[in-house]
Amino acid sequence: MNVMAVKSDIEKDVQCGGPSVEQGQTRMSLSLETPEPQPVERNPLDYLTVVGLFFVYLTTLGQLNSFSAYQDYYEENLLSTYSPSTISWVGTSQVFLLGTVGLLSGAMYDRGCLRQAIIPGFVFVVLGLLLLSFSRQFWHVLLSQGFLVGIGGGLLYVPAIAIVSHNFTARSELALAIAGTGASIGGIIWPISFRRLLASIGFAWANRIITLIVLVLAVGSYFALMIHSRLNCDHFFNMFARRPKTEKMNEGNIPVTENGYLSMLRTAFKGQGYQFLCIGIFFTFFGYWIPLFYIVPYATRSLDTSPTYAPNLLAILNAGSLFGRVIPTTVSHKVGVANVLLVGVAAMGVVILAWIGVESVAGITVWSVFLGFTTGSIITMPNPVASRLSQVSNTGLRIGIMWAVAAVAELIGPPIAGALLTQRNGKASYLGCQLFGGVSVLIGAIFLTVPAWRIYRNGMSE
Repeated sequence: MNVMAVKSDIEKDVQCGGPSVEQGQTRMSLSLETPEPQPVERNPLDYLTVVGLFFVYLTTLGQLNSFSAYQDYYEENLLSTYSPSTISWVGTSQVFLLGTVGLLSGAMYDRGCLRQAIIPGFVFVVLGLLLLSFSRQFWHVLLSQGFLVGIGGGLLYVPAIAIVSHNFTARSELALAIAGTGASIGGIIWPISFRRLLASIGFAWANRIITLIVLVLAVGSYFALMIHSRLNCDHFFNMFARRPKTEKMNEGNIPVTENGYLSMLRTAFKGQGYQFLCIGIFFTFFGYWIPLFYIVPYATRSLDTSPTYAPNLLAILNAGSLFGRVIPTTVSHKVGVANVLLVGVAAMGVVILAWIGVESVAGITVWSVFLGFTTGSIITMPNPVASRLSQVSNTGLRIGIMWAVAAVAELIGPPIAGALLTQRNGKASYLGCQLFGGVSVLIGAIFLTVPAWRIYRNGMSE
C-alpha cells in the first residue's frame, strides 16, 4: 500500500473542496487496516493430503460400496440361515458408525488430537477385516465387519476431510471431489477382487489378502495425512470434560443457566432451511443404500445372473458414480449446490422406481450406470449446501449433525427393505423393497426444495 499516494489524494481533496481532512484521514486509516490480499503460497506437501484422503475413501466408503457382494455371499453360504434383512444389519451398522463416530473424531480434530483419531482408526479397520476372515457366525461378522470397521472408518473419515479442507480453503470442493473418487474406485476394485479371490482361495484367505492391501494403503495414507501436521494434543481427555455453562435471559429477564454443548446444539438447529435439509437428507438416505445393498442378490435370484458376473454390476455402478461426483461439482458453480443436490436426489428416486421394470441382465447393467451417476452428487453436495446455510462458527457442527441424522436413516433403511422381500413364482420379489427405496428418496427431494429456495432467495446463511 502506497501511503504517499493516500496523502496526495487527501491534499487534492482539500484544495478542490472535496472531502475534509478528517474524511481523508479516515480513508487512509481504512486503507492501512485492509492491506491488499497476498497470493497463497501452496505447500507442495498439501497435495499429499489429497492422496491420503483418497486412500481413506478407498478403504472405508469403497468397502461399503462393495457390501452387496458380501451380502450375496452371506445369503448363499456363510449366513444362509439368516434372512436378508438380518444380514443387512452388518452393512448398516458400518454406515451408522461411520457417521456417528465422526462427531467424536471431528471434535478430536478441533482439539488438535489428530494422531489420536487417525492411528486407532486404521487399527480398527485393519483388525476388523482380519477378524472377518476368521468369522463363522453372524455375531462374528457383525462385530468385525460391522462394528470394528465402522468405528475405524468413523475415526478416519471426518479428520481426513478436515485436513484437506484446511489445506485447500480456496478450492476445497474440487480437492474433496477428487479425493472422493476413491470411494467409487474402491467400489470398482473391491467386489471384483473379492469374488475372484473367493472363487480361487476361499472366504478366509480372500479377506486376509484384502486386509494386507488395506494395511499397505493405511500406512501410506497415514504418512500422507500427517506429513506436515503440527497439531498438539496436550489435553486429550479435557475434550470430554464438562464445558463451562453459559448464562442467558428468559422471557421474564431471569438468568437461566444452560450447558454449553446444549446451547450449541439448540443454536445449530435454528433456521428453517437447515431443518428441512436435515429432514430431506434423512429420507434420502433412508432409501439410498437399498439398491446398493441388494443389487447383486437381485441379479442372481430374480434375473438368474451368473454369480461371476453379478459383482461386476457393483463395479459398473461405481464407475457411473465416479462421473457423478466430478461433473455435478463442476456444474454446481453455475447453477448452485442446492439445486444440484435437489436434482440428483429426485433423479435417484426416479431411477430406483425404474428398477421395478428391469427384467434382464442387459437392463440391470444399463440401469446400474444411471443409478451410479445419480449417487455421486448425493454424496458430494450435502456438505457445501449445509455450509451455505451456516455461519462460519457452526458450519462443522451443522455438517456433523446432518450426517448423524443421515446415519440413523442408513441404519434402519436397508433392514426394513429386506423385510419387504417376498417370493413370487419361485423367485424372490423385490417390489416392496424397490417401492420403499424410491418413494423414500423422492420424499427427501420434496423436503430439499426448501433449502434450495432459501439459498436462491437469500443467498446467505441462516
